[in-house]
Amino acid sequence: MQKEILFNLLSYRPVSTGLSRYAERLLDAWSTALGLPLPVQLRLSSSGLAELSDDGQLPQSQNSRRMRLLQKYALVQHGVNAKEVASKLNPNVIYSPYTDFLFGSNSCPQIITCHDRVPLFYPNSKRSYLYSRFFVPSHLIRAERVIAISQSVADTLVDLGLTSRQIDVVPNGVAAVEHPIASPFGEDILMLARHDLNKNIGFVLIALARFIRFAPSWQGSLVVIGKVGSQTRFLKNLEKELGLLGRVTWTSHLDDEELDRQMRRSYCLVSASLMEGFDYPLLEAQAIGLPTLASRIPVHSEFHSNTSLLFCLSDQGVELSQKLQELFHDPSLWKDLSSRGLLNSRNLSLSRQASSIYAVLKTYISR
Repeated sequence: MQKEILFNLLSYRPVSTGLSRYAERLLDAWSTALGLPLPVQLRLSSSGLAELSDDGQLPQSQNSRRMRLLQKYALVQHGVNAKEVASKLNPNVIYSPYTDFLFGSNSCPQIITCHDRVPLFYPNSKRSYLYSRFFVPSHLIRAERVIAISQSVADTLVDLGLTSRQIDVVPNGVAAVEHPIASPFGEDILMLARHDLNKNIGFVLIALARFIRFAPSWQGSLVVIGKVGSQTRFLKNLEKELGLLGRVTWTSHLDDEELDRQMRRSYCLVSASLMEGFDYPLLEAQAIGLPTLASRIPVHSEFHSNTSLLFCLSDQGVELSQKLQELFHDPSLWKDLSSRGLLNSRNLSLSRQASSIYAVLKTYISR
C-alpha cells in the first residue's frame, strides 16, 4: 500500500453524479496516466463499515438504508468509526475529492476539493441552501488547502474568507476519445442538464421557439437529458405555451453507451447555465468533436471563450437563436468549432488534472 496518501471516499456512491464521476476518473488517471500505485482509500464496504483498501474496486450500493441516507447528506463519517480506521494508516496527507473534511483526524494535513457553491445562489430547496451556506464552509475553513475546479470557484472561496494562498485551481480533465466525429450526423440540439434552476432550460426553450421561426427547414429536436427536478412542471408548461410539443425530447438518464450514441448523432450541445463550478458536459462534448454553445458566464468565459459560441442571457434568447442559425447555415463554422473544441479537451486532460492534484499532495509527502 502507498501509505503516504489517504483518499477519503466515504461519501462515494455508485451513481451517475458529477461528484461520483470525478472520484472515478481521478482514481483511473492515478494509475493509467500517472503510473502511480493507487493510494489507500477510506471508504464504506457494502455492509456499511469503514474500511481501508487500495484495490481500486470502488464499493457498490449500501445494503443499509441508514448508510445510504448518511451518504446522501454527506454525514457518513458521523455514523462510522472513520477516525479510528484512518488512524491505522497514519498517512502524511488526507485528500478528499469531495468537500468533506474528516473531523477528528487532526494529526495530518487535509486537502479537499470544492466543486461549486451554486446552491448558495440558485438553491433548489431550503435544504440545499442551508447545506451550502453553513455545512460546506465548516469543512472548507478546516482544510489545509482547498482545490477549486475553476478560478470562478476559487473566487467564491475568497469571498468566503479563504486566502488565495490556501487555494489551488485544478480544472477538471477529460479522457481522449477514440474516433471523434468529423462531420454532423443529425440535427438534434443536445442539453445535458437536470431540471434545476441554474441550468436555465426554460431560456433555451424560448430561444428554440424563435430559432424555429427563422429556420423552418430545421428537422431536429431539442434533446434534454437530465433528472426531473424543481423546474420540471414549469418547463413542461412552457413547452406547451411555446408550441414546442413534438420538438423537445425529455430523457431522465442514458447509460454511457447510449449517451455516446446520442452525442455522436447530435449537431451541437448547448449550456445556458446561470452559474457553474466547471460545466463538464461542455468538455465531454468537445472531446467527441461536438460543437458547443454556452452562456456568457464567468466559468464559460474562463474555459470556452475561444472554443464555444458564447451568448448573453439577458435578451430572451435572441443571441442564442442567432448563433444557432449561424451554426446550422455555415458548415465551415461547425468544423472550426469542432476542431477548437477537440484541442481544448486535449489540453484539459485527465492526466493533467491528476498530475496537478498529485503535485499539491506531494508537497506534504516530502516534508
